[in-house]
Amino acid sequence: MISADNGPRRKKRFGQHFLTNPVIADRIAEFGELTPDDRVLEIGPGQGILTERLLARTPYVTAVEIDRDLIAGLRSRFAGTGAFRLVEGDILRADMEALFPDAPGGVKVVSNIPYNISSPIVELLIRNRRLVRRAVLMVQREVAMRLVAVPGTKDYGLTTLNLRLCATAERVMDVKPGDFSPPPEVMSSVVRIEFSPEYRYPLRDALVFREITGAAFRQRRKMLRNTLASYLDAHGIPGDRTEDFLESLGIVPTLRPENLDVDDFVRLANAVSGART
Repeated sequence: MISADNGPRRKKRFGQHFLTNPVIADRIAEFGELTPDDRVLEIGPGQGILTERLLARTPYVTAVEIDRDLIAGLRSRFAGTGAFRLVEGDILRADMEALFPDAPGGVKVVSNIPYNISSPIVELLIRNRRLVRRAVLMVQREVAMRLVAVPGTKDYGLTTLNLRLCATAERVMDVKPGDFSPPPEVMSSVVRIEFSPEYRYPLRDALVFREITGAAFRQRRKMLRNTLASYLDAHGIPGDRTEDFLESLGIVPTLRPENLDVDDFVRLANAVSGART
């Protein structure tokens, strides 16, 4: 399928849907609240509609593009514009610190990201939270709903918890399929994420947190006393003490994992870490 301007063919394996609506591109750039000194990372610039608007706000834009067929057009279009840098490669293999060796105020990520790697990109930004200050990302709406979900909803899960450990997120805009070429089969949303360099909760061991939330959500429709019994038993808390252990932390054993907030899981993970030492 040919893009709207008869440019390079869209490649399904890269999850490409090129944004074509300039009004939407303007609004996404505005959500970044960029200053002329900001260092910006754009993941998957595609044909450059958003890149152009980012460069109108700051000269320090680094774009990472994996599709070789798009590289020449981007270089030709933006060569000599400010301090624009175009990096050919896979963002998931990139060393973020090496990309931005001099970013005293941190980095803002503003992107229409490839939909097939949305979750890995969010994980990448979480790992680089000491570098990344803000992210404005256009993703599938179902992904956006998971990023901003609250306890007690069907979208609330591991993605929500891992992000909320170190960031706050809000859905700021929905985007229709007709604003892309080719149009995706789903609605899209723009999410703005504000990162904290350190965890927002007093978590002792991130690995234990991931283990225990993973165990809890593996069977998300079951009660905590059932989903966590085996994990707790393997970590020194006998199965017949599961209910007492949860109650001692102020957690109702008959709740489902989706009913616990981040601070509940942090308290639980810290208690397990304490029991192991």
